[in-house]
Amino acid sequence: MILHGTRPKIPVTMTGNSNDDPTDDLLDQAIAYAKNHLSVLAKDNQQDDSDHSTVRLPPPLSLSIPPRHLTSLSSIRQGDIMEIRESPKGRGFYAKRDLNVGERLVVAKPVCLVMGFEVDEWDEDDDEDDSEGSECSHDDNLDEGESDASDADGPSDESDTHNNHKKNNSQNATKRNNHQTDDASDSSDPLSQATGSTRNGLILLHTLESVIAKPSLWTDTLSQLFPRTIDEALSLPPWICANATLGMKIESTFQQLASSCSEFFESSTIREVQTRLPLIVRYNVLSVETSSELFVYPDVDKGGLVCLEGTGLFGPEVSFFNHSCVPNVSRYCIGDVIFFITNRPVSKGDELCFSYIEHEYLCESSERRTALLDMDFVDGGLNRSEDKTEKARQPQRKRQRTTTKHEEEEDDDDDDTPMPLIDIEMQNELMATPPIHRLEMITDLLNPQQPLHPDHDDYQSDKYNLRILNAITLEQLGRSIEALEEWKKCVEFCIVNFPPIDETTVALHVRVALCAYSCNEKKAAMDHATKVLKMHDLLFGGGVKRMRRRYEKEFLMKMRLKGGNEEEMRRVVDALWPCDKS
Repeated sequence: MILHGTRPKIPVTMTGNSNDDPTDDLLDQAIAYAKNHLSVLAKDNQQDDSDHSTVRLPPPLSLSIPPRHLTSLSSIRQGDIMEIRESPKGRGFYAKRDLNVGERLVVAKPVCLVMGFEVDEWDEDDDEDDSEGSECSHDDNLDEGESDASDADGPSDESDTHNNHKKNNSQNATKRNNHQTDDASDSSDPLSQATGSTRNGLILLHTLESVIAKPSLWTDTLSQLFPRTIDEALSLPPWICANATLGMKIESTFQQLASSCSEFFESSTIREVQTRLPLIVRYNVLSVETSSELFVYPDVDKGGLVCLEGTGLFGPEVSFFNHSCVPNVSRYCIGDVIFFITNRPVSKGDELCFSYIEHEYLCESSERRTALLDMDFVDGGLNRSEDKTEKARQPQRKRQRTTTKHEEEEDDDDDDTPMPLIDIEMQNELMATPPIHRLEMITDLLNPQQPLHPDHDDYQSDKYNLRILNAITLEQLGRSIEALEEWKKCVEFCIVNFPPIDETTVALHVRVALCAYSCNEKKAAMDHATKVLKMHDLLFGGGVKRMRRRYEKEFLMKMRLKGGNEEEMRRVVDALWPCDKS
């Protein structure tokens, strides 16, 4: 893995080291939002039972960033970094010049954002009515799937757990919200096919309300997103909302659009909005998570920022990034601000792509990557293990698709493709088990008598996640030398299978550095600490000061404190990442 020098200067937006860089201010706002979220929840919990008829929700997440830092489609077209090109795969972003690793390509805010706690409230309110079902929208509305950011459950207070939240569907995959089910089957009962998620339904509802309030939002922004024509939209499966109450509200809002926007839109345009908008939401939403690679992330009480989790609908400045299983672009969020950066050197003319699934799954077969994507295309590209030279990158574009009877039978067979076993629920279940017993369970899972998935080879990512849990458990039991070996294996997995710079790899290098230091392997600790700083600076900028700030709560986690001695941990951090280090 080669990291090329210091963070380069970026002409279109700003560098991570620039005095004009808004990153630190955004971090301040994100932390303040999390504290306010805790305050709101605490006040709500203090209410008497009789006062719970109205639940207090935290305010919407909307961080302030000067407009000059945000990327627009026009600034992309006028700049020298990338351009939109047509190709047999469809439209995409292509490099206009050679790009260094760590260049910021896009900084954007969503057109619409829905927070996880808002989705939870809707799902709880509609539990009793789910069985009734409701068509969500117009007959021409389109299918969308469950959000890839939907799992936000954290560990118990007793355990530090590996966070397996969606990060990039790259990331932190990615990051698209793309767990689509087959709504295109010929069913006599459309309600039985209601699989549209509450999360994307809320984004559709709020976006409709915004279009009614400001019709130019459709003409100036939303109309540029995929699918870009009615014909494209009609070729795709219909969308039916699984949340009955929300479905009826969306239907009512579509009717309001037709009546209130008639002076702005012709009837054909209203029909186009009704037909395209549900699928525009389906294909242009991304999970929004702040510092989700940190192990403290799920624990809000200890400084984790899972309460900032949401899903956003993004505009055309983001929509032309296609998927690749060998991505040269990564993304991360601070609050509702999303950053896209190059994660490797990019040659002029190369397509700029990120992964729509998490990086830990990029090592799996094409069949499994396609199943995890659950989109309308096959991820047929060669991953790093299949193409060591990485010359055969095959970014896959969203496609219109019709199926024959034979293909439908093959699709039915695809439904048998197993999903990863060690998901966030399994991880939390394991971490809720006492450490001694947990260690035995993990050992059995790492060395099974037969494959964990009958008739299928096990996911490589399952062993990776098990090793992380194993390392955590060994450290909890005071077996640091054994834990260090497990942490090293996790880092090796990332180096082989992840992009050259990756925030999860940074987090694991931190674990190796701290564990090695505790094992008195000072040289190894310093080597990993140096890698942490170089990679973190390429991703986030700001040098050692910003790295230590982002990892402050991580350093102070309970499992890292020996008898609650914070000062000792601070001395270790000062030794590994001294503040005067450039």
